[in-house]
Amino acid sequence: MTGVKRFSFAAALMLCAMAAAAHHSAASFDFSQRVTIEGVVKSFSVVNPHTAAVITVTDTKGTRDVTYEGHSASNFFRAGFTNGSVKVGDKISILIAPRRDGSDGGFIQAFTVNGKTVGFGGLSPSTGKPAEGGEASSASGGASQ
Repeated sequence: MTGVKRFSFAAALMLCAMAAAAHHSAASFDFSQRVTIEGVVKSFSVVNPHTAAVITVTDTKGTRDVTYEGHSASNFFRAGFTNGSVKVGDKISILIAPRRDGSDGGFIQAFTVNGKTVGFGGLSPSTGKPAEGGEASSASGGASQ
């Protein structure tokens, strides 16, 4: 292989690796488990391809900022999220599917902030089960990311 061909081949491999890393699956989360996290919103970005939230959490490990991810923006809006409904400094309760490796973070299943609950598949952050009486909005909640 000539130098130009080697360079082209290496560049093509790097591009493929970057594309694969840009969109990942939700396999790192354990959707058979649900954990409720409470904290204070540091940032909450409802964007594509995945929503990202940074929550300041205080527990037995101490106080730290933890990043959570969630569905796409369109899923959040269909579930009842509205712009401005989550602000920096708000107290929030989040129902997550935790990381399989036990590290901080998880996939957002539902959340309650300022008395409003947004849930995927009708899940309640307080119980981890379908909300009774329409507490949580319902949206398709599969982990097809």
